[in-house]
This record gives sequence, C-alpha cells and structure tokens, in this order.
Amino acid sequence: MKPFRYKRTREWDWEVRAIMRKTKLWKKTTAVLVCTAMLAGLGACSKETETGGAGTAAQAESAKAGEEADDGEEVITLTVMGEVGNDCISIDDAIGRKIKEELGIVLECTMVTNDKLKVMAAGGDLPDIIELHEAPTMAKSLIDAGALYPMDSWLENNGENIKTKLPDGLKWSKDVLGGGQTYVLPVAIEVTDKENPKKNGFVSFFTRWDYYKELGCPEIASEDDYLNVLKQMVDAHPETEDGKKVYALSGWTDWGLWPYKISYPFSFGYENLDNNQLFSHVTGELEDMFTKEDGIFWKSLAFFNKAYRMGIMDPEAFTMKNAQYHSKVANGEVLVAAANWDTPDLAICGENAGMYVLPGAFPYIAGIYPLESRLGYTTTNAICISANCKYPEKAMELLEYLNSDEGSRLVRTGIQGEDWDVVDGKPELTGKRLDNFISNNTKEKDYAEKTSPQGIGKYAWMCSTQAINPAADGYPYDLTNAKEYTMLSVSAADKDFSDYYSAGKAQYPGEAYVQLVEDGKMKALDTNRITGKLMEPVSDEAVKIFSKADEYFQANIAKIITCEDEAAFETQKQKMITDILAMGYEKALTQVQEQFAKAKEMEKQFQ
Repeated sequence: MKPFRYKRTREWDWEVRAIMRKTKLWKKTTAVLVCTAMLAGLGACSKETETGGAGTAAQAESAKAGEEADDGEEVITLTVMGEVGNDCISIDDAIGRKIKEELGIVLECTMVTNDKLKVMAAGGDLPDIIELHEAPTMAKSLIDAGALYPMDSWLENNGENIKTKLPDGLKWSKDVLGGGQTYVLPVAIEVTDKENPKKNGFVSFFTRWDYYKELGCPEIASEDDYLNVLKQMVDAHPETEDGKKVYALSGWTDWGLWPYKISYPFSFGYENLDNNQLFSHVTGELEDMFTKEDGIFWKSLAFFNKAYRMGIMDPEAFTMKNAQYHSKVANGEVLVAAANWDTPDLAICGENAGMYVLPGAFPYIAGIYPLESRLGYTTTNAICISANCKYPEKAMELLEYLNSDEGSRLVRTGIQGEDWDVVDGKPELTGKRLDNFISNNTKEKDYAEKTSPQGIGKYAWMCSTQAINPAADGYPYDLTNAKEYTMLSVSAADKDFSDYYSAGKAQYPGEAYVQLVEDGKMKALDTNRITGKLMEPVSDEAVKIFSKADEYFQANIAKIITCEDEAAFETQKQKMITDILAMGYEKALTQVQEQFAKAKEMEKQFQ
C-alpha cells in the first residue's frame, strides 16, 4: 500500500504563511472571555487515566530536533489534546509509529479534560489540535478570539476525503458556525445501515442480566417496576466478593451533567444540544433542560432521586470521575451502566454478567443500528486547529489521512499485515487482534485498549466518521463492527439474553432489540432530524449565562438528587429554577428560541 502523502508547493507555503500572519491574533484580553464561555455536552466515551511516561518530554524534544522520516523529509511534532487514554508520545505505540512513517508526524498527546481545556484556553496556550470534548460552546468563543486556524484555503486544493465524507458537516461548520469560514470538523458522521444492528445499542440503562434472570425475569411495565427490580437485585447482592458496597445506579462528575441528560432523555427519543437544550426527535421540538418544569430533564432527576431514596443510588456519583465509574461497573459495584462501553469484568463477575437494555421501563432504545447523522455531534467533540500551530498544513494533512479509508482503519482496527489483512479479497482480523477480540479480552489482555503498546483507538477521536461506517471495500473501518465478527464475539450472556427475548431468532443483543421493536415492546427512531443542530450561535452574553446556569446545576446536582422526599425535591427544584432565572436566563433563552425558528427554515437547504 502506498504511503499517504501530499505534494507541497512554494505557492502553498506562501499561502500558509499569509494565513498564519492573519490568524495569530490571540491576546490576553480575549482569553478571559474564552474561559468563561464553556459548557458541557455529550462526550464520547473517554476512560481517563492520569498517568504519563517519564520519558515523554525528552522523546518529544528528540522528534523536534530535525529527525528525518523514511523518505528524507523532516519529522515534525504536533501537540494534541483529545481522548488518547493518557498523556503520552505517539512513538511509544505501534500505530503512532506507523503515523510517523506515513506522514512524518509525531504526536505529543494530552488527555482532554474540562479543566485542562479551560486553563489552556485562558492562557492562550492551546495545543496544535484540540478536541472540544466537553466544551461544545467553546468553539464560537475561540473563533471570535481568533484562536483557531481557518481551514478553507487548505481545503480548496486538498482534503478530498474530508470533503467527500462530511459534505454537510463542512457546510454546517462554514455557514452556520463559522460565519463563512471553516474552523472545526464535526465528528460522529454516520450512515444508515439497518441491516447491520450494532452489537449492544448505544446509551440507555444497561442492566446486569445474570442478576435479573436470577430473580426470574419479573415483568417490567413502568419506571417504578424497574426501580423495584433494581432494589431486589441490590438486596440479593449487597456486596461484591471483595466486600465493596453494591448500588444499582451511579454517575460521575468530570463530564458535566452527562449522566442525567443522556441515558434517560435518550430513552424517550431526545438528544442533547448546546446551551442546555434537549431536542425531541419524536416531536421535532426544542426543550430547555432547566426551566421546563415538566420537561424530560426534570423527570430524569426525579428518577435518580427516587433511586437515591430507595438506597440504590451510589452517593459517590457526586464526587468521583468517569474512570472510577468505569472501574465500579467492571468490578460489579454498579449494576446499571449508562452506555454500552462500560461492562463487567467477566473474570471478576462471571461469564453471565452481561449488561443489556430491559424492555418495559422506557419507550425508546437509542442507537440499535447505524442511523444517518449528516452533521454528527456538531460542536461537541469537534476537532479544531490552534491559530498558533506552527505546522497547520501538516495538522490538516493528518486529519485528512485519518479520514481516509487507510487511516481510519489503521487507528480503529490496527496495522495491516499485523492486526488485519486482506484474505481471499476480504479484510479479516489476524494475530493478536483476532485472539483478543474473539476471547472477549481474556487473551492478549487489553491489547485493543488505547493505553496498550499497540495504540488501537488512541487516535480515533480525530476521525470525523463513525467506526461502523463502511470503507470502499464494504466493511466497517473498525472490522470488529462487521457482523461476522460480532458473531464471533457473542458471549454466553449475549446468547442467553438474545434467546430469551427473541425465541432463538436473534443471534446477538442488537438483533434481539430489533426483534423487540418489531414486537412492539420497544421503539427506535427511524430518522435523525437535524433541525436542532442548525441553530446559529447565540451572543457571547447569552453563552455566559447558559454556562453559568450549567455550572450552577453541576454544583447543585447532589442537592436535588439527595432530597429526602418528593416535597423536598419540589422545593429544591423551584429554588434552582428561580436562581437561574435571576441570572437573566429568560433573555438568553429567547435568543435560542429565535435561532431555532431560523433553523427550521435553514433545514430546507440541507434536504
């Protein structure tokens, strides 16, 4: 396979220098505005590990010191901040070394967190490539401050993969967000494939199957039924084998309000947007999270409050980080996971400790098969380049490569000839990658983890398309998403759950969910409306108000969920609504509603 490279011209170099002279505008006086303008949104599924290799800085300096790539070109280093698993240098893993070989680029990686983003933005010291992981509204503030590199000149003559694979995403970035220029690349662009259900949904309330079956699979026809079942499960298993207290539900703090604005609202057909808004794909209407008293967000908080009063909500939910939450699910201390990527460790919890969405409690199940998402997550998790980047054209070259079939499969599946190869005309997993996958991570332990020496998944956050999207060969970028590999990784619990809910028709949980939908026991969305994502940014003043309100709710989330009874919950609810209205919230909300009305008209341009 030919290395993926671009030709550079003197004209191109001159053009880049001109752009950099115009865009290097960051000043300390704008930094404070940037720091105050950030909100939380849907994040992708980071598992944060606050560690880093002692030799990282020295290795990075070595890479910067004029080392040459295999073709004689100088190797350059880019600083990046995203969901890399831990702070690291890319030449420490096999895929990072492959990127260096292909592009002459070494990546000095920092794990993204809200706090790091705030500090770096406030100091005007952003990395070269940034993932706006939990700060979606930060994009507009960075654009206004001149802190981001405009991509249009480069894209004019380059970037065929980017332009081909996310045309509507680019149109949104330029026309809706950027005011005529492209500053960010949205991620999670997805194409519809109802013939290939995902293995186990997306976000919901994934419940321990072995404990539910132990109870005799009692019928669930309401939220109260579900909570009562969870209480029975906790009562039957109050502690783990190592003596840790068991809870049904939990949460974490470092993704903002994610635990409360995702799983429950998505189970009713909603999606989260910027500025504290939730959008219903069922009705096509917008709903403010904080001020709509009978809205879905308040119903979510009431659900978690009821769980707390029943003694099945983990009190550490209000203090711990996502990494601790992940560990608790793996260890069997938490019996319900908010997303499909948090799973029990079978070596600890047993081979039947699968986690699945049980029918009856909630009407909708999210993400059971790939569904067209032309704009992806818009600003949430979006990728941008700092205006201070010394090598913006190389940064763009990297993003273009990672959106090619070759690059996207590299960072998601592994190295061709080592982790996968073409066999009889079809791409297939090989070697340790295959052994690890079909053993459900019991062989070659953690081989496909971001922090492993192989580096699989570590750089996938820079890809704009979803891992399940097909490459030109018709197979997903991440080959483990192909149905034949889904079948190879079906566990005893997967099979047991699927048999129970489909009378043996379904081969794995995703197919069982489809069967439940066909049987009328669950609902699934057939289309993704884009109306809510087409709203233009509101004023800086409004963003500050929305950010302040979000921070207020984060600071007070424990107070509302731990209320001792319904009366106390209602009192605290009214206090919180009154407090944010006093911030000038209604005035800011009027801007959002005006932009939503415009978005309904703009949607016609994307049809």
